[in-house]
Amino acid sequence: MLNHILAALNDYAFAFNQDEGNYTYISGNIADLAGYEPAEFKDNTCLWFSLIDNRDIKKVENMYDKPLESDKSTSITYRITTAEGKTKWINDKRCLYTEENGEHILLSIVKDLEREDEERYNKEEAISGYGILFDTNPNPMWIYEVSSLRFLKVNAAAIKTYGYTEAEFLTMTIQDIRPMADQNSLNDFLHDRGITEAKFIGYSNSGIWRHLTKNGEMIHAEMYGDTIQYKHYDCRLTVATNITERLYYQEEAKIREQFLNSLIDSQTNFLVRINMSGEYTFINKRFMKILGYNKADIIGRHFRTTALPEEIYLCEEAFYNCTNNPGKIIHLSHKKPDVNGNLHDIEWEFIAVTNDSKEVTGIQGVGQDITDKINSQKEISWTKKSLEAIINNTEDLIWSIDRDFGYLYLNQAYKNTIRAQTGVEPQPGDSSMHVVFGDEVLTKWKEYYARGFMGEAYIVEDEFLDSNTGNSFFFETSFNPIFDAEGKITGMGCFSRNITERINTSKSIIDQNERLRNIASLSSHELRRPVATMLGLINIIDRENFNNPENIEIINHLLIVGNEIDDVIRLIVNKTFIGKE
Repeated sequence: MLNHILAALNDYAFAFNQDEGNYTYISGNIADLAGYEPAEFKDNTCLWFSLIDNRDIKKVENMYDKPLESDKSTSITYRITTAEGKTKWINDKRCLYTEENGEHILLSIVKDLEREDEERYNKEEAISGYGILFDTNPNPMWIYEVSSLRFLKVNAAAIKTYGYTEAEFLTMTIQDIRPMADQNSLNDFLHDRGITEAKFIGYSNSGIWRHLTKNGEMIHAEMYGDTIQYKHYDCRLTVATNITERLYYQEEAKIREQFLNSLIDSQTNFLVRINMSGEYTFINKRFMKILGYNKADIIGRHFRTTALPEEIYLCEEAFYNCTNNPGKIIHLSHKKPDVNGNLHDIEWEFIAVTNDSKEVTGIQGVGQDITDKINSQKEISWTKKSLEAIINNTEDLIWSIDRDFGYLYLNQAYKNTIRAQTGVEPQPGDSSMHVVFGDEVLTKWKEYYARGFMGEAYIVEDEFLDSNTGNSFFFETSFNPIFDAEGKITGMGCFSRNITERINTSKSIIDQNERLRNIASLSSHELRRPVATMLGLINIIDRENFNNPENIEIINHLLIVGNEIDDVIRLIVNKTFIGKE
């Protein structure tokens, strides 16, 4: 009886026996909807679920997971993909009933909403006769069903703005044009407004939302909507005004304003503005931070309040010169006290401010606190003297020459060394080519200097023989070109130090590493054989009968092997501490 009733329906039907896990009925024309024959569904009970569009899987799963009471029904609208790859909107109404034999049958009545929409559309006018206002509107517009959120109609502006064809739009919901991060917010908004239950009726401004176009571009749209009946569905007519460009320029203006404010506030200089009455009208954060004032303490006060009594005349003179010479920069250097009475040396540049009529309305000034600069100059002078003291107390040799090999600078250690060899202490301006060194040495040093004058900074190591002791000693000398402001090489800076100890230490390390390699070789070859022999002998000892005569022979062999190991260890010790081969 049930099968006859289902066959008479204009919709598509499935009857699934939950106890036996098979279909008891499938509409014979199901291929018109899904592209698959009834036999294919019976052979694969999961086939229908595989047709569900990925965008709706989670929603359908949530419905399937909810227990269905007997004789109760539930309904959901979602998309399927047919065998031909076409996306269709369907409505799936399900109910569970129990047959007389106690078997549980899940009945699904499936409507093809596209076919139903076409039938309804042929019976009514498009948007109550206002189709031209919809279709030609320059702003994107669409109509969506509030229960399923599916698009039912879109205008040309929506197609152009979002990049989807009309056919693609009609397979989508309003969630599909939202970024994933915004979809929960959209759901909450629709739920709070009661839109999906058709409880909210009338016009609304939904605010600004982010949308995604087909090519992944993010746009911002200001959303307006109103209630509408379309194809007998509860719908909303939506206008999406693309304000992406407007927001961009607003953000640009905001960024520029923030940039200018940050530029002013991050200035390391003082910025002030004074009106024609001599009153402060603006001070920046740097002025307040360094001098310790608040705006309330300064704004509206005369500039005399922040000047030393004995220097007020300087400030008044600068103010007068500035207001009477528009366009001319007036300089002022004076001391300004902070709130704690500390004095700051400040250099100012003032210029007159004029209005559109070229009338002077005040002055503005840029000031620099040069207290640290003055203190730094004093410190530099002291540091220079200290550095010269350090340079002249080092044992390293430091000197510089000009392009004619004349000395520019010599530290005391260098002077002492040259004096010990030549008998004369060299001075700036003297030639560095001391004839006492001989042609061979002088030629070598001219070659060293020549490399440096070609722009190369490098280091050389030289070995010398001490004629008194016969021992070798080593010096490391670095050559560094000296450039002028135009990038030309004008001289050569040289630094030389005794590295004999480092060279000797390096040789010792090399010798030690060689001994360690020999020790490793002995350990891996000479020691391994007797150790392996010993382990083999230990394994064949009769531990159950120690009086076994063979044990005596094994012990004798162990003594021989032990002596071999002792010989190898002695050899290793000799190579470690004595270096014998």
